[in-house]
Order: sequence, then structure tokens, then C-alpha cells
Amino acid sequence: MHKILITLFVAMLLLTPSTDSPSQTIAFTTNRDGNYEIYTMTEDGTAQKNVTCNPAQDRDPAWSPDCTKIAFTSDRDGNYEIYIMDSDGTNQKRLTFNPRSDRYPTWSPDGKKIAFTSDRDFNDEIYIIDITTKTEKRLTRNLSFDSRASWS
Repeated sequence: MHKILITLFVAMLLLTPSTDSPSQTIAFTTNRDGNYEIYTMTEDGTAQKNVTCNPAQDRDPAWSPDCTKIAFTSDRDGNYEIYIMDSDGTNQKRLTFNPRSDRYPTWSPDGKKIAFTSDRDFNDEIYIIDITTKTEKRLTRNLSFDSRASWS
């Protein structure tokens, strides 16, 4: 009996996130600095930090499933593109290269792909990009606008 209770208690400790876990951190967009930036904060609203620190407009943050990266949209290269960065704001890298607009990134459950909205064909459609190979695939083809995908 004691062995079962101890095992259950240890399992509960392992499954309970710590208070400094990125899974308890919120990423959000604000223009409090005069332009749109991505900030993170703890779930109680403290420890707010500007993680993009760029004069461009940075928006649409999306956590990777393992909470180590954030995908986001930025117009720092002239038009909106999808970027990824480490959760602390370091290693910011451009992921898409499109002369029009790519927005609203959302990670696949396995963290290997990002779905996003693009108007590269002059109409908002849903695309996915493989993080490793940078291979893109268009998923929708409609005369109406398709936007803001969500993985299930």
C-alpha cells in the first residue's frame, strides 16, 4: 500500500509543472512601446519582457508544443513574414520568403510544421511549412478568404 502511494505521489510531482516553466508563460502582442512587439509574462501578469525588441511590427505569437520556441509574424523585411525564435527571444530567424503577406502561424502538434495564412496568390489561403526542410504546401484553394488555421 505504501509503495503505491509513494509511486502516485512521485508521479504527481513529475506531472505538475513548475512555476518557472515556459508552459505557464503567456506570449502576447502589445504596442505599449509605440510599435507592436511580442512580450512574455507569467500567468499572474508579472515578469513582463519584450522578447522581439525590433522597430518593426511583430505580432501573432504562437508557442511551439514543447514551449521552447515562438513563431510570430513580422514586417521587419518590408512585408509580413513568419519568423521563429527561442522562447527568450534569441535566435530570431525568418521562415517564409514571400513578396506579399504571411501571417497567423500555428504549430503542428509534433512541432515539425507551421500552418499559416498567406495572400501570395492575392487571396488568403492556408499553407503549411516544414520547419526543417522549409518545404511549403498550399492546403486550400477557394475564391473566399481562408485564414487562421488551427491544428487538432
